[in-house]
Amino acid sequence: MSANNLALMLRHPDLKRLYQKWLELCDKGEVPMAVDVDPADLRPWLSHMVVIKVEGEGRFVYGYYSAEYAEIFDGDRVGQSIDALPREQRDILKREYEQVRLEQMPVARVYTGVFDGEEQTWERLVLPFLSHDGDVEKMMVAAYRVS
Repeated sequence: MSANNLALMLRHPDLKRLYQKWLELCDKGEVPMAVDVDPADLRPWLSHMVVIKVEGEGRFVYGYYSAEYAEIFDGDRVGQSIDALPREQRDILKREYEQVRLEQMPVARVYTGVFDGEEQTWERLVLPFLSHDGDVEKMMVAAYRVS
């Protein structure tokens, strides 16, 4: 999927703005490096964000987990691997993160789940950031409730 197609597909305005910010960081069409990100520039999205660190091939660990998500999704997960999640959730995230890691392209999706006994629909965006070696080192994941 091209970058323009993803921009058109995103529904939530905050995700659209975050994606545009990521595109600004892309130098000559190259995926940005993790060191290129100034955390202060991410303030508008921090309450709806997690950062996934890629440790080796196929190990994904939470490096940042917003306090708001910790409240909604049963606690802070910083330092935990996604392997600790329930199998169905882990398998979905692992496929998604592997795709981003291997293709070095953002992905977005809309999903529905039951949270606190209420069915909710969320939209999420996963953005890759590279190491000096050219591998995906971190992924910025933002999600917003859309219904």
